[in-house]
Amino acid sequence: SAAIAIENARLYGVAVEKGRLDRELDMAHEVQAGLLPQEVPQIPGWEIAAAWQPARVVAGDFYDFIPLGSGGLGVLIGDESDKGMPAALFMALSRSILRASLSQAASPSQGVAHANRLVCADSASGMFVTLFYAQIDTGSGMCTYVNAGHNPPLLYHTAGETGQGELIELARSGMALGVLEDAPYMQGEVSLAPGDALLLYTDGVTDATDAAGELFGMEHLCGALLDHGREPAGEMLAAVQRAVGDFVAGTPQFDDIAMVLVKRVGKANTARGDHV
Repeated sequence: SAAIAIENARLYGVAVEKGRLDRELDMAHEVQAGLLPQEVPQIPGWEIAAAWQPARVVAGDFYDFIPLGSGGLGVLIGDESDKGMPAALFMALSRSILRASLSQAASPSQGVAHANRLVCADSASGMFVTLFYAQIDTGSGMCTYVNAGHNPPLLYHTAGETGQGELIELARSGMALGVLEDAPYMQGEVSLAPGDALLLYTDGVTDATDAAGELFGMEHLCGALLDHGREPAGEMLAAVQRAVGDFVAGTPQFDDIAMVLVKRVGKANTARGDHV
């Protein structure tokens, strides 16, 4: 009887401790969710949609919108090198550094380079973050971007050479932040015409796995965008989410997912640009 009582007391103590840890994780989730934008920017002539889905209670993936002067908008998505609580803590640090660096920078490349130096100085654990940052002139549709080791975002053009929608990958222009203090970062430029859309995503989308171990991959992602490219931004993003959900068919989520879709619906003011 004494042994049973002692074991019950031990199990009760374990249950109490687990409950405390669960409450702390729930609070951490709420704090982290509060760091993300609570609503998407409302800009005439533009539609913006976003999604965030942690694989655990907290996540290393994040997105952000950075208001800029003269009608500009900064759009950012990032992916920390780990998952769970370590990634969530590093995410909070990275987001703060990036916001401060990018909002005052003369150019996207200079802002990312400055943020990289600060991340390297604080990344004693060897963690790093990939990111894509786009600075959009909402009047002209010109988009200047830096891809720091991140999954190439997809630019949907309403009409390609075939008269149908086409997709262009915005390739990497530098390495992840936190790896090399003096890493160089190059800029690219594209112009979004009315009907064009830009999808930013983390690798939790393409690495989503079904019960057989097959990856969702770029083929399925591109197919979902091409099939729904003429729909509003919210419906395009929802179509990608449905495609991922249908593919995994209930298989537990392995990696965090974050997505942002920006679509231009206003009148064009300038000709389309090219990669530089």
